[in-house]
Amino acid sequence: MKKLLFPLIALLLSLNVAFAQDDAPASNWTHGGNVGFNMAQSHFDNWAPGGQDNVNFLGMLKYDMNYKNGNHKWDNGLDLQLGYSYYDMDKDPIKTDDRIFFSSLYGYNLKNEKWFATANLTFQSQFTNGYNYGVDSTNRISGFMNPGYVTLGLGVQWVPNEHFKVNFAPLTARMTIVNDQRLADAGAFGVKHAEYDTAGVLIKHGENIRWELGAQLTAEFNYQIVENVTFSSKLIAFYNYLIKSSDLNAIGEKYTCPVDFDWDNALIMKVNDWLTCNLTARLVYDEDIAPLSPVEGTTFRQFKEVLSLGISYKLP
Repeated sequence: MKKLLFPLIALLLSLNVAFAQDDAPASNWTHGGNVGFNMAQSHFDNWAPGGQDNVNFLGMLKYDMNYKNGNHKWDNGLDLQLGYSYYDMDKDPIKTDDRIFFSSLYGYNLKNEKWFATANLTFQSQFTNGYNYGVDSTNRISGFMNPGYVTLGLGVQWVPNEHFKVNFAPLTARMTIVNDQRLADAGAFGVKHAEYDTAGVLIKHGENIRWELGAQLTAEFNYQIVENVTFSSKLIAFYNYLIKSSDLNAIGEKYTCPVDFDWDNALIMKVNDWLTCNLTARLVYDEDIAPLSPVEGTTFRQFKEVLSLGISYKLP
């Protein structure tokens, strides 16, 4: 944790120093964000209904840096989240949240500040290892750059108002990275799995990188419902042009829906200058990711909801 915390603090300090040095050169920049820390604790002593002592931690950082000059704009966003739940301080904690997401979009004004030609880059991964706790706490199923997603797309963006914008990139390259050879050999996250002979002897290791070429649509909505209550929503959909009718999904069946979806929603309720209540919900659909329990009727749908209360500090 310390190895991750110190570089993050250094990054924030360097950003603040850079923008505070001289207001004139930064006049074309707008920047800001929030860093938050949420905690929940429960203790049970001779509690008849039963229960398990636990302590939950969740750290979050969101920061935007946007540039605009004439017909040119450059929008950058960083979203970091990491959370753990401790049920026994003598044992390893259970991870409850983990995300690294960075996006960068260059836009050239085509008409009336509503239509832009765009080039966009995104990177997504996670900080630490993830486990299938339904099996045991040593069954590692993910980690940093396991997977990692990098996309680069060319397209057009429509911005009808300050609350809503849509970017459609019909020419988008996506790279899926699986650095862990064990996961790559198993064909995790859509990479080509290892090859074995009839006796089960390894012939060829699985590939660590998968390339896709397709179209990506990104829609974003931000709106202040009432004072101190804000709702935001972001949908990312990707379709792979290179997919074939004979290709099989993560459970060895034909694709039923070849489009990947990632829909993230957040309701932010600000109690005062430092206390906030957050409700987030994220829905993901990707047939290249095997369900944790691949049984009959299992869906590729993934869903996560988090309700948290904690301190929040607005970054300049």
